Amino acid sequence: MGNMGFFVGGGVCILIAVIGFFVLGAARRKQADIVGTETYSAAEIADTYKTSKEEMLDGSFSFPCELKGTAAAEAYLTAPLSRKRGVWYRSLVERQRQVTELVADSQGRRQRRVSQVWETVSDEKDAVDFYVVDASGRTKVAIKGAEVIGAHVVHDRFEPERGIGDNRVLGYRKQEWLIPEGVNVYALGVVTDAGGELAMRKTGDDRFIVSLKSEQELVRELTGRVKVWRVLTPLLGVVGVLLVAAGFIVK
Repeated sequence: MGNMGFFVGGGVCILIAVIGFFVLGAARRKQADIVGTETYSAAEIADTYKTSKEEMLDGSFSFPCELKGTAAAEAYLTAPLSRKRGVWYRSLVERQRQVTELVADSQGRRQRRVSQVWETVSDEKDAVDFYVVDASGRTKVAIKGAEVIGAHVVHDRFEPERGIGDNRVLGYRKQEWLIPEGVNVYALGVVTDAGGELAMRKTGDDRFIVSLKSEQELVRELTGRVKVWRVLTPLLGVVGVLLVAAGFIVK
């Protein structure tokens, strides 16, 4: 390995370590938010709201909490690809294209290079407000602005095309994710009446999650991520520094 190899290798390790530092911090904060937030039923939230409004002269109600139950809405969306009903969907269409280029090699000779690229044709999201229904009642969720986790894959298909020429379309990949009606959901956020109606909604920089994975699944995944990056981040940082130092020493 030449000196440049040490510098490049060290730089890559340090870069990954820096990225790992931020990934580790984000995972820890999310884990703390999930573990540290209490779950409340619809009835408990309604009682808390009633008591709060009786005691509060002015200002809006703001109550961080978790909701667990099933998703129900007064009117559902129909996802365009799968034609299935739900309260949120993402529909993604990508085009795969073959690209042929003339490139010069190290001796200046021009050669044909064929590669495949993906291009986004459309990426559509839509949602409706819905309710998290539990045994005691229901709580409204205004999902706009939420981090959606674990939505069901309801459509994933590649449709080939018979293109011609050096630069031709090879096909289209169509994917769709959905939060279906009646599915179990976990939501973390702030229930507030700031929008004119009591609902969990996006408020400032507060974390807002709507997940089809359970609280236990999310915590387990985040715990694993923290363990991995807690080891890799300092290890890669040390290796990177040693490689860079070796680049200055080795002749």
